[in-house]
Amino acid sequence: MSIWTNWDPLKEVIVGDCPKGAYSNKLATIFGETKEDLNNLADYLSNMGVRVHRPTVSKPATDIDLGYFKIENPTAPIVPRDQYLVYGETVYQTYTSMPDRYLDSTNYNHIFKDFFDRGHNWLSMPAPRLDTLVDKWWANGYEVYHEQLKDQVLWHTATMFKCGDKLITNTQGPGNMAGLEWMKRNLPADTIVDVGATHQQGFGHIDHGWFMVSDELIFCVNKEWVPEPLRNKQLVELEDHFDQFDDEKFIADFSSTDGKYSDAWLDKWLTQWKGYAQEVFFDSNVLVVDSKNVIFSNHQPRIFKVMEKHGINCHVVPQRHGLFWEAGIHCLTLDLVRDGSCRSIIN
Repeated sequence: MSIWTNWDPLKEVIVGDCPKGAYSNKLATIFGETKEDLNNLADYLSNMGVRVHRPTVSKPATDIDLGYFKIENPTAPIVPRDQYLVYGETVYQTYTSMPDRYLDSTNYNHIFKDFFDRGHNWLSMPAPRLDTLVDKWWANGYEVYHEQLKDQVLWHTATMFKCGDKLITNTQGPGNMAGLEWMKRNLPADTIVDVGATHQQGFGHIDHGWFMVSDELIFCVNKEWVPEPLRNKQLVELEDHFDQFDDEKFIADFSSTDGKYSDAWLDKWLTQWKGYAQEVFFDSNVLVVDSKNVIFSNHQPRIFKVMEKHGINCHVVPQRHGLFWEAGIHCLTLDLVRDGSCRSIIN
């Protein structure tokens, strides 16, 4: 019962969850449709023979004062990929700079306790003291992690890509040096392969823009987005086959909310931007069930035609609000068990 890659046959997985309704009526629409889509994803994976685990869902108070800082809007456990990594036979649980995810692990406690009872190790970073920051990690991440919160132990597990006996890691991504050191101390020696800042986002996660379906085959938006240690593999570029999405205006408007969504802003989302989630933004953020089956969040016929030439079956489970949650199918899930051995994949 272990896991060493993102593409060996998937046996167990977490699919995120959220309350059916919350806050204003318009936010309740987003929460309700998100829950429907996540339930559909869970059912789809179950029908493929994968054991699906779901986090518990609660709706805590909207303002929790921990003394040193406040949690103003605790988030639902929608995106398990950012703070949890299962590698080999160990569960790694981390903390990020976001106060709204500070209590997130309580939703997954029963899942990781089950794995602990089944023989896995279960490690958690020490709980940090945070600040209720104005800056988001993706808007001013270096400042947040390396200056404002440099004395805390913080890490995003989505900066790490499982590749056999190595974890390819964006060490300049979200997290700080103390968080990276914690990961190094608790992983087998020489596991982390440092690729600095990944090309596609600089200060960002590593699982956006490319994905592997076997030890030798990689699909990518552009080969420059693939970490250097993997560029000797077979690379299939998809950039010219995507429907295009100009995200600059979206990101500017989305950032301007400061996490406080007015009814007017939500009206804009539900009438205009919601459709953008059915385009290209997170289409390379996929879940590889095995080397012949990949799950996407929407239909991309030209992409699918390219992949089918390589013997890949492309499945679609729509996620209407992936862009709202800054998450694709990969972010919305956390693979726990895959059939496969620990092996050398990087030359």
